[in-house]
Amino acid sequence: MIEEKEIGKHGKITSVGDLELAIERLERKRMLLEENMKDDVHAILEGLKPSNILKNTMHHFQESSEIRSNLLKVALGLGAGYFSKRLLVGKSAGMFKKTLGTALQYGIAALVAKKKDKEEKSESDTKRKNLLEKILSL
Repeated sequence: MIEEKEIGKHGKITSVGDLELAIERLERKRMLLEENMKDDVHAILEGLKPSNILKNTMHHFQESSEIRSNLLKVALGLGAGYFSKRLLVGKSAGMFKKTLGTALQYGIAALVAKKKDKEEKSESDTKRKNLLEKILSL
């Protein structure tokens, strides 16, 4: 195996030995690229397994308080809307009453979500005011 031998002048192949050396180097390069590609494909396939997708999603969910807050708002809104529809419409009702119940469900869900946003804004405004008062009192 010929290592680190200079291939002709200016990188040109001038003899059979230079050609064999160039072929050997290209074959090693190809093997390394194939190994890297296999590793990359393996990593991609591991990432696409349902268990790993679920694990990564749960990890991001645990880290982000904004996602948890939004999910809670959506769940509360949908739950309140669903129960209000069930109370108004019941199990068996006509088409008009079902349509009215569905509209009520979405309306209440939106109202609950908006109310949560207003509460959070008022809490943050109160915190800002308290901070401003503390700064000014110094």
